[in-house]
Amino acid sequence: MKRIFTTILLSLTALTLACSAQAYAMGSGNSYVDAQTGLTYSLYKPVNTAGLAQTKFSLLDCGVGKEQWVAVRFASGKKTIEVMQTMAGAHCSNPGLAKKLALVTVSNRTAAVYVFCDPAKPAAFKKCGTADIKSVGGYISFRLPGYYKMKATDVEVLATGGITYTQLLAVSRSMTPASTSSSN
Repeated sequence: MKRIFTTILLSLTALTLACSAQAYAMGSGNSYVDAQTGLTYSLYKPVNTAGLAQTKFSLLDCGVGKEQWVAVRFASGKKTIEVMQTMAGAHCSNPGLAKKLALVTVSNRTAAVYVFCDPAKPAAFKKCGTADIKSVGGYISFRLPGYYKMKATDVEVLATGGITYTQLLAVSRSMTPASTSSSN
């Protein structure tokens, strides 16, 4: 059941990325800086990607009258980390049904940790914790402040395919303003 749940989640994420319109600002050759040009909220980039290479960068439609949101994928084999960013309060992405765990601190801000445990199995769901992120996946959700007079950003860092809670937390804590980053 866990494998089916994870497969469904990954399929929905892939479908969302494939079906959404993409638009890119032109100029620097740096995806983050180019995307930032057309957004009013601040973009962030992870310095630590758990050793995974960036495989996709997308600007996706959020709905009529809303700013686009950014989805970036880092992957190698089955291991995947996705970083999704929206204008604070926009609610453009939905990582899926998950159990909320304890709060943690990310960049001096409160962040929520979630694990993709199956609620149809109440006993297992009740025991599900951060150690299960490695087998079923999970995500951390938090808000980062705007910089250069831009709006704040809601960030979700999602991990699947064998990424541990420790790695997920390290990636989340490594988010830095994209405009100060030197690489794509």
